[in-house]
Amino acid sequence: MNELRLFFSYALQHKYSYLLGVICLFITNLLAVTIPVYLGESVDLLDGNETSDYESLIEKIYWVIGFAFCVMLSRTASRMLFFNPGRLVEKDFKNDAFKTLTQSQQHFYGKHPVGGLISIVNNDINGIRAMAGVGMMNVFNIFFTLSMTPIKMWQISPSLMLYCLAPVLVSFLIVNYAIATMRKLLSQRMRYLQNLSTQTVTFLNGVEVIKGNAIQPWALAKFNRSNDDILEVSLKQLRIRTFIMPILEFTESVLKIIILGVGGWYLVQSELSLGDITAFLAYASLLAMPFMSLGRLISTVQMGMVSLKSMGRILNQTIIDENTLSPSEKASFDQHMLFSKGLSVRNLNFAYPKSMDGNSDKISENNADKNNGFALKNLSFDIKPGEKVAILGRVGSGKTTLVNCLNRFYETPENSIFIDGYDVTQLSRKELRSVIRTITQEPFLFSDTLENNIRFGSEAAKTRLTMDMALAQSAMKKDVKTFPDGVQTLVGEKGILLSGGQKQRISLARGLFTPANLLVLDNVLSAVDNDTERFLLDQIFNHAQAKSCLIVSHRQAVLERVDNILLLEKGEIIATGSHEELLKTSNLYRETWQFLQTGALEEEKNV
Repeated sequence: MNELRLFFSYALQHKYSYLLGVICLFITNLLAVTIPVYLGESVDLLDGNETSDYESLIEKIYWVIGFAFCVMLSRTASRMLFFNPGRLVEKDFKNDAFKTLTQSQQHFYGKHPVGGLISIVNNDINGIRAMAGVGMMNVFNIFFTLSMTPIKMWQISPSLMLYCLAPVLVSFLIVNYAIATMRKLLSQRMRYLQNLSTQTVTFLNGVEVIKGNAIQPWALAKFNRSNDDILEVSLKQLRIRTFIMPILEFTESVLKIIILGVGGWYLVQSELSLGDITAFLAYASLLAMPFMSLGRLISTVQMGMVSLKSMGRILNQTIIDENTLSPSEKASFDQHMLFSKGLSVRNLNFAYPKSMDGNSDKISENNADKNNGFALKNLSFDIKPGEKVAILGRVGSGKTTLVNCLNRFYETPENSIFIDGYDVTQLSRKELRSVIRTITQEPFLFSDTLENNIRFGSEAAKTRLTMDMALAQSAMKKDVKTFPDGVQTLVGEKGILLSGGQKQRISLARGLFTPANLLVLDNVLSAVDNDTERFLLDQIFNHAQAKSCLIVSHRQAVLERVDNILLLEKGEIIATGSHEELLKTSNLYRETWQFLQTGALEEEKNV
């Protein structure tokens, strides 16, 4: 029932088109059951020798031709009126699914692999389109045909009509059993397709690892196994279609044999005329067609229900992204004035849901056990307007986890993170992310031009840098001059045509292109050399449009220039202060600083 409610919530948006389609189908079937009457009367008139009989015959032929032409027009119109909404329903489902996916949070993607979601949107949606188009049309077409045709047949000969119903019902029962089997196979095939899509996305994302470790045979064997599963299920479906589904198509031939046999006997007994037999043969074709359509309709509906169930996994999410401040707080709330007092974190505790996949910055299981399962434990600090803060810690200490909590990529507990005294869990994500701009350690570039990648997301900004300034501040100006098409150069899928450092700098240019209150840089300078790093830091600290900056980094040039450093260890802040203060008060910071200096000296020697 949930699937049907979901379906009709979309289909009824096109109710007027469906209504006109139903009217056209009614006209089509009414004319279709009228034509055999005229055909039968025409055949009976062939026995006459009078001129009036010939004139009447010609008149009935004209009526048959006229009715056939009208049937052609009304049938074409009905198909357009049903098939067009089917495509529109498909479009609406895809648009809403994509919109929901862009608003879904990290825990949803932890439960549903991206490849499976792609398969649902691209493959499973076909079942919904068929159900909204040809499925809806067949429902009304079958109803009108099965309500009109038997009445006409009963009017000619009730007993002969009962003879005709027997083979139709037997065929329908056999095919209905076959279709029930096909539904199970269809559901299984959709699951296999989703698994194959997930596997394909995973392998393509890790293709460099596969090539680097020379494990192509393993990947190919695994892909082949998944592909063979789909082939096996598809062949089972094909066998049913090949050996059982044609039974419905033979039904019409069986009906004609019965009509010729039994009807011929009635003709000899003078209970029926030759015209009645001719009309009955025409009605037999009309009667067989809806039963053949009924089999396909059941298959279409079953496929559609399976597709709706898959699509429901996306659309039935509860996504709430709205401001839930109290009326008194809303009265003083001004989104454009956010971050006038800064950001405060108070006793933040965060634990990953059990269903989530691993994270590159996730603390180890041993560390999690020591922290009672928390990836972040009892964190408290402030970032004031104009302040530059750095986060330092070993791999797995919780740096990226903290960043993802600040911008609510992960759901955080209430009363833990505040902006100007407002709990961020009561602000909409749009309001929060208008204040906090994050540049991640894994830059993502779209398969588009360099310019469009930098401008991405800046449409609503009141002020922005010129493209020349953005390239200059991100140290990309010289590189762009060497590109064949300048800023119009296509960067390829995920920026594959660029080096790691170029991708990071373009991502940085995107972040600097428009003003931000708090600019969060998550290890974005890891792939640049020392000279470029110093230049970029100068741009970030002295020329960026951001009020404040939070940098995740272990580079010396960063630690020396920030106002405050948060030292993380196993998800906890074990020390905080400026560079000079931590050198005096923290043994771990001094050891880390000495290690960084040693690494820098070795790097200079190698250069």
